[in-house]
Parts: sequence; C-alpha cells; structure tokens
Amino acid sequence: MTNDRDNAAPIAQTASGAVRGVQGNGVATFHAIPYAAPPLGPSRFAAPAAVPKWADVRDCTTVGASPPQGPSRLDAVMGVAPFAQSEDCLTLTVWTPAADNAKRPVMIWLHGGAYQSGGAHQVFYAGGNLARAGDIVVVGVNYRLGALGYLHLPEAEAAGGVAANRGLLDQMQALRWVAGNIAAFGGDPGNVTICGQSAGGGSLLALLADPASRALVRRAISQSASMSTLSLERAGEINAAFYAAAGVTRGDIAALRAMPVAAIVAAQRKVQMDIAATGDRTIAYQNVSPTAPCPVNPAQVLVQGAAAGIPLLIGSTRDEGHAWLAQDDKLMAATRFDVVEPAAKAAGYWVDAADLPADRKAAATKPWEVLSAMMTWAVFEKPARRLADAHASHGGEAYVYRFDWQPAAGATYGACHCIEIPFVFDNLAGWPAAAMMAAADPAAVAEVTRMVQGAWISFIRDGKPTAPGLPEWPRWTVASRPAMMLDANARVLT
Repeated sequence: MTNDRDNAAPIAQTASGAVRGVQGNGVATFHAIPYAAPPLGPSRFAAPAAVPKWADVRDCTTVGASPPQGPSRLDAVMGVAPFAQSEDCLTLTVWTPAADNAKRPVMIWLHGGAYQSGGAHQVFYAGGNLARAGDIVVVGVNYRLGALGYLHLPEAEAAGGVAANRGLLDQMQALRWVAGNIAAFGGDPGNVTICGQSAGGGSLLALLADPASRALVRRAISQSASMSTLSLERAGEINAAFYAAAGVTRGDIAALRAMPVAAIVAAQRKVQMDIAATGDRTIAYQNVSPTAPCPVNPAQVLVQGAAAGIPLLIGSTRDEGHAWLAQDDKLMAATRFDVVEPAAKAAGYWVDAADLPADRKAAATKPWEVLSAMMTWAVFEKPARRLADAHASHGGEAYVYRFDWQPAAGATYGACHCIEIPFVFDNLAGWPAAAMMAAADPAAVAEVTRMVQGAWISFIRDGKPTAPGLPEWPRWTVASRPAMMLDANARVLT
C-alpha cells in the first residue's frame, strides 16, 4: 500500500496483516515486525512457528525489544546504549525509502555478539542512513541468543518440541519472511544480499550452506565472521555445565521452560565465564554440528563450492584481537614474551597461527600485540582468505578486504573487531561511548564512510564493490590474492 512519504504514516501489507511505520528524513521505518510467533512457555526451545494473523493495522512505530542477554564482552569497546529485552523477540526492523512498488535491492543484516548479545533494534545497527544513501531496503533481524537459541538439548529433542540450533532456524524463518513480504516495503525479493558481522557472519555462512536458504540469496557480505561450530562432544559438556549452573536435573526440560528468563541468562553467563577463566575462548552457545539444520561445519560446505554461484564480499579488520586483549590489564602489562605460547595454546589458536605473516610479526612489539596478531590471523583473516580461495577456485566471484582505519596513531584498540560497522551504516552518532572510536575526527570518518558504505551499496546493487575515492577493486584469484585495504589511503594489497 503506497502512502504520501512526506506527510503520512507509511502502511505496508504483510501476509499476517497490515503494519504502520514511521516516516522521517526520507526513510520509512517499521519497527518490531513479527516474523515468527513468540517463543514463550511451551514454545521455549522449540523451532520458530508461523506468526498468527491480526485484523487491525499493527503499530510498528516503536523500537522493539532485543533477545534476553547479559552484558557483552565488547561493551567496553563498543559502548553501552540502553535497550529493552524480552523473550518475545522474533521480530525485525525494515528501513526503506518508501513502501511502494519500486523493487529496490534488499540487505538483510545479522548482528554479531558471540551468539549471546546484541539485537537488530539496537542503535548501533540503525539502517536508515544506509537505506537512504543507497536507495535500498535494509532489514535488521533479531534471533534467539545464548542458551535460548543455541544450548544443545538432545535429551529433549528426542521427545519432540525442542529443536537444535534454534537461532539459525530463526534466521532461516526471517529469510523466508523477507522472500514473501519485502515487496510490500519497496524491496525486490529476487535481489537480496545477506550481510553479517562476527556471529552474524558465521550465521550467514550457515545460511549459505543450507540449499533452501541459499536459494533466497543473490549476494553475501561476511564481516569478521566467526567460522567455528561446536562438536557434539563439546556441546554435551556445555549442556551438563548449564544444567548444573541452573540447578536443574539434567534432562528436565519442563523445569528449564518454567525458569524465569533472568535465571536462564544468569546460568548461561556462569558457564561462559567458567570457560573463559581457563583461557579458553570457546563460544559456549553457537551452532552445533553435525545436527539439523547444520549437518556439517558450514565453512566446510562452502569450501566445497556449494555457494559458488553467489558473489561474496568478505574480510576482517587489521587488529581484530585488540577488542578483547586490550581489555586485559595484566596481559597488557606483561613484558616477557614467554607468556605468548601458553596463552595462545589455552585460547586455541597457537597451531593455526604458526604461519603468521612476517609483516604482522614485525608490527607486534609487545607480548599482547603478538597474541592479538596471532588471534586476528588464525581466527578471522586466514579463514576468510581460505574461504575466498575455495570460492574462487570453484568459479565464484569473491572480493576481499582488510579494514585498517584507526581513529589516531597509537590508538589502544587499533583497527579492532567491530570498528568497520559505523562506516557501513554511517551512524557514528549511535556510538557516542565507543572507546574504539575515541578521538576520531568526524571529517576523517565521513571520508572513509563514503568509500566503505559506497562499496557496500554498490555490491548490494550490482555485485561490484566500487565507490568514489576507492581504487579499482580486483576480483580475488588464488594466483594473485588481491585484497582492498580500507583506510583513508585505500589501496590494493597482494
């Protein structure tokens, strides 16, 4: 349904009923649109169910709730902005230049947060500026987090009513919602780019590994993806630890469903903190494989060429590990390099960082910087480039980047995990307490934003990352491996 985009509240018709949004600054925004039924009561730990229809126009003018969660390990880096939480969270936000019939390209955003924090409705991911700048439709998706979304419960699955990898199932449901409803918001369901950062990037890979979900996507943007999954054995250990932390007899799913959601969050946090206390950086709640709908590690499926027909923009930041390690005062004060090997082994990236590039070694002058370089390479940069290698070797189009910008010379957090997000969304105002952006010059940010956001928009629209001020971005090949270094002085690295 088309409305006066300047004077009237926009209304769009979904399969479940009409929704009313809010108009402002050339963008129509529809908040908290349900794409699945609330996962409450007996539906806690169940697969997402269809949304019940409604008769009246649904008011979608108010920002919705994020999934239940505790504090994030990156609060000190990103800053903290107030947000509501609720288990009734299977909703999404749509930002569009107009709810008309224009068939604009669509970008689906999957937020990060180690599968335990974040939310599509949070100010960090406001998509209005991106939608307006690119004349595209931006969709931010909430999905269940932590134990509610990812605790493996095989003892209850066998009895029915409980699903594995529920957060991933939520994302699949949201993808289907977009395919069936986005035309009413001025979007083209045949031109969808899925974009995710960190845990959202890992989720994106899992969606591309699933044939049904992959069929609904034309392009993909993976930012600093977490490419791990939990083995059944490790998931079983975490399952036992969670039941113990919750004070519930193992296998008593009825008791878990009856627990206050705050107690669920407290138990999941205790388990994660206990793991972290050993130096182990395992994410306790994430996709488990092999199990439905993740029969094998998604990265393995993609390395075999399953998504070769989907153009891929993929990369990482130069100093991903700074986001975590620069918060560790004891580690930062260490001057002896003999702390590096045991810390890297405990964290699980000692072996994978054995081929750390020479330029990374030379740039790391302190023990914590060496650890950060190893973590960045082993966990983020090398896996992304291996995936790009495989994608290209199967005939797929891949474009690789490394985000090198930092707010000032010697900045504590450098070009850390998450730092590219304000540039993609052009929403620096939404990050006022972000330590990673401390001392940033707004004019310099604006200049880099024009390149970064412009390249993302160009890729979303036609599959080629180009922007004013950005050199020609070569397609990745195994022979030459050209990566775009994104900074005030953007250039191609080989």
